[in-house]
Amino acid sequence: MAKSGNLSNAFTASWALYLRYFSLHGQVMSLLTLINVLTLSYAVTRLCMILFERKSAKFVAFCLCLSPGVSGIGITLWHDIPMTSGFLLLLSSLIRLQKSALATNIAWIDLSLGAILITFRPNGLPTVALALLFTIALRKLRVFVKPIVVTLTISGVVALTSSYMGIGQAPINEYFSQEWMRNDISCFAADSKMNQFEKITNIPKELHPSWKSDEACTFLNKFSLSEKEREDSLNYVPRSWLRLFLNEPAFVFKIHLKRNAYLNPIPLYGVPSTPFLHTNIEFENRGVEWTFKSFAQESRDILRAWNFLRPVTGWVGLWLAIIIGVYLKEKNKYVELLLSFAASLVVILFIFAPIPDGRYGLFVLISGQAILLNQLYRRFSKARHVNE
Repeated sequence: MAKSGNLSNAFTASWALYLRYFSLHGQVMSLLTLINVLTLSYAVTRLCMILFERKSAKFVAFCLCLSPGVSGIGITLWHDIPMTSGFLLLLSSLIRLQKSALATNIAWIDLSLGAILITFRPNGLPTVALALLFTIALRKLRVFVKPIVVTLTISGVVALTSSYMGIGQAPINEYFSQEWMRNDISCFAADSKMNQFEKITNIPKELHPSWKSDEACTFLNKFSLSEKEREDSLNYVPRSWLRLFLNEPAFVFKIHLKRNAYLNPIPLYGVPSTPFLHTNIEFENRGVEWTFKSFAQESRDILRAWNFLRPVTGWVGLWLAIIIGVYLKEKNKYVELLLSFAASLVVILFIFAPIPDGRYGLFVLISGQAILLNQLYRRFSKARHVNE
């Protein structure tokens, strides 16, 4: 896509334009990985420096940027990386604007950059919109409403202009936007009898076998519709899913609870172990390869160890629980703002994420780890001071 210029809205138009032009038409793909990891490291550092005390902030930022959860995943080409940077920049900007009238120009620049970056994934803008509702509901957070509205305005303009003027397509890809619905329907098809499936979803009986997919209940959907049948399904999937939800709400909720178990702090289905940190070139022979292959292969071991620990490092619900616990303990309004963003992201993912993947909730993972590291540093410093 970067080389040909045949841009698609499958991963949002703004992401496609970023991919095309910042890689110099696909000639320097590694430039994107450099931009991604530097932006993420910058965003992490900005949040730490504004959220924590200075000494603690330096320690936390250093540890996080050194960890595979930032440095390792930051060099990948997932569009989750810049979106996460966007959330972190927005949060640090909102806190900075509230804390001090000084350096507000920097805060507004960061906020504008963050507003652009959150458009790199379809769920970025809805997440911030839901966070806005949380800030309105929580009276003491209403001071953040104005800058969040500015953020939504910038994001909306970027999304619309990049779509209609940038690539000449609608902001939302219809097929991918229905993926989570298709997964629910396919799971129900595999679980139910043919008559029950046809009656509830109103999908013709002859298509029932094609919709069956046990895998859709927990991961990738393997339903086997033809190209023409997939095209036709765009017209009836939303209606069929709504019928399914109205008739079997408990079943639909259970599907999402099981599929997105990594978002739940309570391990109802055991400790979740979802995909998280990829350390290989996923598509071989596409013109993308390691520049220093032997060094890259050796470096993978550190990242693979972090990925092996993904039941902890990639368990979004666990780190959300840590954020909640620290907030309940300290009642800090800035941690409360962070929590509103984290909760919004988790809610959006729980409903709309088609598959489970730790990178979807990278913002929560980084934020939760930052909160925990700060708590540990403060306790260690306090204990050392008492001993002295």
